Amino acid sequence: MKTREEWSLAFDQLYNNITSDKAPGLNEYEKSQFLTRAQLAVVLALYNGTLGAAFESTEAITNYLASLVKQADCVKVTSGAFLKKLWDTSEVYALPEDLLFITSEFCKVTEGSCANMNAVVVPVTQDEFWRTVRNPFKGPNGNRVLRLLYSSIPQPGSGSGGSAEPVFSVVKYAEIVPKTKNSVSGYFVRYISRPKPIILEDLSESDLSIEGYTAPMTCLLDEALHKTILSEAVRMAKEAWTA
Repeated sequence: MKTREEWSLAFDQLYNNITSDKAPGLNEYEKSQFLTRAQLAVVLALYNGTLGAAFESTEAITNYLASLVKQADCVKVTSGAFLKKLWDTSEVYALPEDLLFITSEFCKVTEGSCANMNAVVVPVTQDEFWRTVRNPFKGPNGNRVLRLLYSSIPQPGSGSGGSAEPVFSVVKYAEIVPKTKNSVSGYFVRYISRPKPIILEDLSESDLSIEGYTAPMTCLLDEALHKTILSEAVRMAKEAWTA
């Protein structure tokens, strides 16, 4: 299904086939909501391996999500009320806004006379950190840094027409913990990005949006996943109607 019209028609056909005549009709916005939710659910299931094999376990699964794989050189953050480091040598980097899962990462570090070495990034949980950072075998060294994730508190934003209204906006950060202070010169990530929503009609003239987007857009995932996404969206719609 390459066009919004094809998505809308296919949704109606499948929805009408599995529901009774008493089922309420759905407008384009409602169908867009179900399709967007279903698309994310399918992506999460593919990545976690709850829908077939896990990501990168087979070439087919890897190709299914290839359009969502991105990479970024993260920007170091040096100020802000949220900037509270757990360790003296820590450096904080802002992660991409659309990041779902980090699939690969490394840091550039300088130790002694060795500059810009690639260092392995080892993710640690919050409760593991204090045990790990002091461990001479698992803690940071010249070839290894630790990484913690956290987010800032949602900030108020400007609403339409200049009126101030709360906007849910979470920024994700990586706290990189090297052995030596000021030794990290760069942090690179490759990641699975959050898919953009499926929007079947222009929402710009209404007060509605889906995940902050209003422009019409179709699914950018591999076409082999389209029927799975459609079936999941219709299942969600039927479940909502029968609840």
